[in-house]
Amino acid sequence: MKRRFLTRIAAASLAVLMLALAGCGGGSTDTQPTDSGTTADAGKVIRTTAVFGNPFDPACAADYASYQVVVNLYDSLVYPDLDGTILKGVAEDYTISDDNLTYTFTLKDGVKFHDGTDMTAQDVVFSYDRLITIGQGNAYLFQNHVASVEAPDDKTVVITLNETFAPFLSLLCRLYIVNEDLVMANLADGNYGEYGDYGMAYLAQNDAGSGAYACSNYTMNERIVMTKFADYHGTFAENAPDTVEIINGTEAATVRTMMANGELEISDQWQTYDAYQSLAQLDGVRLESYAGGQVLYLMMNTKTAPLDDVHVRKALAYMIDYEQVYTTLFPGYFSVDNYVGNSLPGGDFSGEKYTYNMELAKQELEASKYADQLLSGEMAIEVAWVSEVPDEEKLALLLQASAAELGVNIQISKVAWATQVQNTSAVESTPNTSVCFMSADYSEAGALLYQRLHSDTAATWQQTEWLEDPDLDAMIEDALSTMDQTQRYAKYDEIQQVAIDEVYGIAVAEQGELRAYKDNIYFPAVERGVASTTLGYNFLFKDFQVLDN
Repeated sequence: MKRRFLTRIAAASLAVLMLALAGCGGGSTDTQPTDSGTTADAGKVIRTTAVFGNPFDPACAADYASYQVVVNLYDSLVYPDLDGTILKGVAEDYTISDDNLTYTFTLKDGVKFHDGTDMTAQDVVFSYDRLITIGQGNAYLFQNHVASVEAPDDKTVVITLNETFAPFLSLLCRLYIVNEDLVMANLADGNYGEYGDYGMAYLAQNDAGSGAYACSNYTMNERIVMTKFADYHGTFAENAPDTVEIINGTEAATVRTMMANGELEISDQWQTYDAYQSLAQLDGVRLESYAGGQVLYLMMNTKTAPLDDVHVRKALAYMIDYEQVYTTLFPGYFSVDNYVGNSLPGGDFSGEKYTYNMELAKQELEASKYADQLLSGEMAIEVAWVSEVPDEEKLALLLQASAAELGVNIQISKVAWATQVQNTSAVESTPNTSVCFMSADYSEAGALLYQRLHSDTAATWQQTEWLEDPDLDAMIEDALSTMDQTQRYAKYDEIQQVAIDEVYGIAVAEQGELRAYKDNIYFPAVERGVASTTLGYNFLFKDFQVLDN
């Protein structure tokens, strides 16, 4: 893979967000917001909390809250069901050539954008070109695999690959289709020649999609209101919400007050366990957990001292009391016996992971080139955690306590998410270790292996290891191009063995995603007993229901 696209949310996406003061572009909806942008008198309502990244532009989406918004505002050719099955989105049908290099899609008739205009195959081509040219968000998924995207007529999209790529249909769940005419009518000055800013300023505060919901109000850093799109080509559950409001903020007292006052239907997933227990005491509130594929990692900067020494990395792996993590610190979490979490297809691992063993930790430290400095406490190891996710501090404190038994100095730093993203864009500013949750961009182990280990994702928050290892890149690329599933999964196993042997970060536990929510809400991931491992798709609100109490 020859080119690298960098996901620079802090430098680019958040800069675009600063342009967004309020409001969303007009679309045909069957429910209108109030002047204040709240959801008063808006029919059946679901309100939830989140930590905002860049919530709108599908070419820049790269975090949980962004995907929660984008999958509802925008369509893709295909999309994943909760169990990972690939369903048809705006594609009526598709065929794959015998050599697995050409994918031909026929679009449904009558697909409307939110401004009432018809979607054509050219909109798909434009959306792909825009994504690749901007080079943020999901661009890295496609740029090494796709040779061309063409529209021979208004209803046909032909995608040709450079080489076979086994999970390509799953990738297409991340190609979100924007309205070319609307974007081109709202260009600002920018760096893309005749395309100006490619509509980035406009899409920072407006949507140009065809999804089940249209944005009806946006207040920067506060809330997004989405209302049901009357001309949506798909189907809604019988009692699907008319209005969805995503509110920025996860502060525990605020979330509890809102839920107690009937101002919130679903909590975020970043509350502490104690905060969840408090929410569960409220009348009419359920507390449920599901494994959504989010893995809690201790990521490591392998290019700076002292974690450039594998012995130090192994010592840290032995210092973590894993059982305490998922039984005491994070009740409801799951033990992870591999590198990618238990939920991803192809994640089975035949080797052994590290266990809590302070004697082996000491032996590894004594074998390192930094032994004297570390065991004397002279050299510190930084552990960074994200301030918007207070539970992350628990892992940092657990590691600090274990290290102190050996005289090792762990310095804990609390950073805002935007700061963490910016810090990890350069080797020198990347912390020694970072506590971070991560999930796959599509539903297969190869996705997370690529995100965590391939050179293309160095200089992003997804891979603070800065590996840039051509041999490891080649292993990942070979696995992803292997069409036989059994052989492909065996290659994933080999890659995991390398990552675990070299301690390219530690998969500490798999998140049991807790949500407190009102008991009149039908929550598909809970009720069906299966959750999507593709970020955002547990919150396709067209499938939720607001039932009468």
